[in-house]
Amino acid sequence: MHDLRSVAETAARAGATVLLKHIGHVTGVRTKSGSADLVSAADVAAGIAVVRAVAERLDGAHFVVEEPEVCERAGVAVGTLGDSEVWVIDPLDGTTSFVHGYPCWSVSVACLRDGTPVAGAVYNVPADELCSAGLGAGATCNGSPLTCHGAATIESALLATGFPYDRGAGLDRQLRIFERLLRPSHDVRRDGSAAVDLCHVAARRVDGFWETSLQPWDMAAGVLIVAESGGVASDFDGRPWSVRTRDIVAANPALHAVMLDAIRQADGR
Repeated sequence: MHDLRSVAETAARAGATVLLKHIGHVTGVRTKSGSADLVSAADVAAGIAVVRAVAERLDGAHFVVEEPEVCERAGVAVGTLGDSEVWVIDPLDGTTSFVHGYPCWSVSVACLRDGTPVAGAVYNVPADELCSAGLGAGATCNGSPLTCHGAATIESALLATGFPYDRGAGLDRQLRIFERLLRPSHDVRRDGSAAVDLCHVAARRVDGFWETSLQPWDMAAGVLIVAESGGVASDFDGRPWSVRTRDIVAANPALHAVMLDAIRQADGR
């Protein structure tokens, strides 16, 4: 039986190898839910490489992939988030950055059992950084252990966020929260890959991260990496992350509660 964490790492690297071949000649770019929600041929090709890397090591593996055509083209089984074991994959988290040549995008691979991440890897390809974690086994970045700690107040924190594809009410809400957290903080960073942002929390590069309107494949691997480094990830009501979570707060334990309170204030709660 292959170690699930090792499988996740191998699969993430397989996806990265494909993506690197597409740099400089990105093709097949189209939109999905809106004009800012992009997908390219590279997303699909990387997804095929990722799922095949898992399937070669684990017979009968099931998959939930951001790009639904991946499973059919790769000849692997489609799963659901309710499966007892399922691999949840974003083969290119940060497609907009990838298309524009901005150097922050990643491959995110996670194995969930009964909805709980038990193994995950996030490969920040331009930085050549592979973060991974196993449930109860800690988190690492390029083999070095990660320990999440940092600022206990917003006033002493560097934060990270992203913006939703919904440029209407969803963006209006995020901008209210953004203002509430930006004004007192040291600053806010925005790189365009939620998976990478979660790894930055685990690596203490930022003290906290929040974002709205995400999907499980954006977060599953990164949430485990945060948790195994000693951080906390929840929804905006403080409930532990689950496959139903769409709005996320991740931080070191001291800052997490403070950020939740600030978000509630921004939401008028």
